Amino acid sequence: MGEREFLRSELVAVAEAVVPGQRPVVTGDPGPVNPGVLFDGRGPAVVSRVTVQTGNPQAPDPAAEVEAAAEALRARGWTADLVPEENGHYRVTAERDGYDVAVHAWATDWRITFTGETPL
Repeated sequence: MGEREFLRSELVAVAEAVVPGQRPVVTGDPGPVNPGVLFDGRGPAVVSRVTVQTGNPQAPDPAAEVEAAAEALRARGWTADLVPEENGHYRVTAERDGYDVAVHAWATDWRITFTGETPL
């Protein structure tokens, strides 16, 4: 399994654990890109970014969902840190073997968003 596929499967698995009974949707997966090619010519340096969304429109609870995301990530071997709530924005940051993940949920929206990047 390649890096991009691993990241995608991890994000989907965590999203399924956080909001059981809902099917997560991959909302962004543009494929590998070279973030530095226009600046310093790093030809082989590529990164993939994947975004997955889920949520329960009938009973949104962003604080609980973000805490559940942190727990699910840790259970899968990620180092996850809850970021203090700020103006209704709830977040988790996570890292594993050079992969980075951010989870976002807002008090004004029922969706929870999982975004990750592969190692550079």
